[in-house]
Amino acid sequence: MSPWVSSLLAVSVVSGIPLAVTALLATQERAVRAIVPQLTALGSGALFGAATLHLIPESIKSGRTPLAVFVGIAVGYLAFALVERLLASHDHAHAHGIELGAPERPRGATTEPHPADVFSDQAHNGPGSRELAARLVPLAFVGDAIHNLVDGMLIAAGFLTNPAFGFLTALAIGLHELPREVGTFGLFVHGGVHPMKAVVYNLFTAIISFAGAAATLLLGSHVARLGENILPFAAGSYLYIAVAVGVPSLARQKDGSPRLSRALSLAGGFVLMAASAILG
Repeated sequence: MSPWVSSLLAVSVVSGIPLAVTALLATQERAVRAIVPQLTALGSGALFGAATLHLIPESIKSGRTPLAVFVGIAVGYLAFALVERLLASHDHAHAHGIELGAPERPRGATTEPHPADVFSDQAHNGPGSRELAARLVPLAFVGDAIHNLVDGMLIAAGFLTNPAFGFLTALAIGLHELPREVGTFGLFVHGGVHPMKAVVYNLFTAIISFAGAAATLLLGSHVARLGENILPFAAGSYLYIAVAVGVPSLARQKDGSPRLSRALSLAGGFVLMAASAILG
């Protein structure tokens, strides 16, 4: 089987399974909305696990020095923090011209606390507010797109090197894709995106995996090397989203959702990523 067929088939499976699961979830809209707090916490734990147990170790394994990895992580974290601040100041939720459907803040509404201030301000409308979640929707979209681009590059590079290595690479990536994509789906819905529309966003980012694989197959493994250089930045972006979502998800909520269930969901997302790292 040619690298083209093997790579695109592997990307189809790795991307298709999470997409099918989120599409199934989206058909049960009432049930999904009832567990949005838990899904959001799961997503935060999964993103934290993806950054610390997958992206950062992969960055180090690729030959980068710890300092270079740290700098890349810091750049990714600060870049997403800056973008979130800019979105807050302009009061919109768009990414690269694509409207992400998050609700805009009503006129006259007070500004919700920023993730960095959440520890010191629990008294306002709650740090888990929809306004904050809406600002994080485009960041989650971009972060997911970057991650999927790199995944596609790495899968294709694996099959260019050796079919067996390509299969193992696809397996390792596939093991962490499902909890991560389900978590991202929860973040989208929490930010005000309709469940079916959230599936469409996941479809867009899945297509980017094919773009990454095709670019590697056309231009060679040095393109995959570029993807490896993006890994620390992607890790930093995921760490920012995980903190921005995770801290509010553990705070007391006005809707009365049990704090323990959200804490267990967050831990569950991390544990799933840990299990996928061990199995991969």
